[in-house]
Amino acid sequence: MIIPIKFHKMHLTEYLVLATKASAVLAQFDEVDLQLIKPKENVKQSLTILENSMKTVKSSFRTQELSDLDLNRDDSWKCLYYFLISQSYSSDPEIRKYAIKMIDHIRTPEMRIYKMGYQEQTACMINFFNKVDSSVELTEAIEKTGSKTLYEKLKSDERIFEQKSLEKDKEESEKQNAEGAKAAKEVRKAIEALDRFLSVMKDLSGKEEYDNIAAQINETAMDINTQVTARLTRLKNAKEEEETTLHE
Repeated sequence: MIIPIKFHKMHLTEYLVLATKASAVLAQFDEVDLQLIKPKENVKQSLTILENSMKTVKSSFRTQELSDLDLNRDDSWKCLYYFLISQSYSSDPEIRKYAIKMIDHIRTPEMRIYKMGYQEQTACMINFFNKVDSSVELTEAIEKTGSKTLYEKLKSDERIFEQKSLEKDKEESEKQNAEGAKAAKEVRKAIEALDRFLSVMKDLSGKEEYDNIAAQINETAMDINTQVTARLTRLKNAKEEEETTLHE
């Protein structure tokens, strides 16, 4: 029912988001008809414990500096995108062809970065760079349209953002004390118990409401898994770069 969640790699803020979402979803349904009283109580109680363990509850640990760096990469993305649009109207048919090719790649659903959170956008940008750099056709399109400087600027702004984000991740990691770990464990227990409950009740009753509950929680769970994966990738890349520097 509820997808596997990377609990062991989550930060406290992600536990907070997950528990808040689960509590809000359960509140939408008839607790008597669906026998949700106990599961709702468990999730709500775990959320309260977590909130109390966090002296200052925040949805994220974004600083103004990180926000400004995110804006920089957004602006660089716009510069590249709108430059390519202008090149798609070039009088040179070859430039037009390559510009349209890049625009088609950028306009895919997974590249709607302005609707994404920090971590999801980072993962998306990394994937975008990998696709372009590994494709002879797309690399040639960057060259032919004269957009290499803008493309490299976007890469640079993304690297700067990732480095600052990595620093904030380390700060966040340090905030997770023993009390926070205990509170996070309570959230995990409540969510896993809810998963078992939904599965059993779905089998017994066949009611679609249980599927609906799981589906809504899974939306947030998938976002969190994406954030965790992106964070682990950044940490791994940073470590590899550090080791490479030491051996140079």
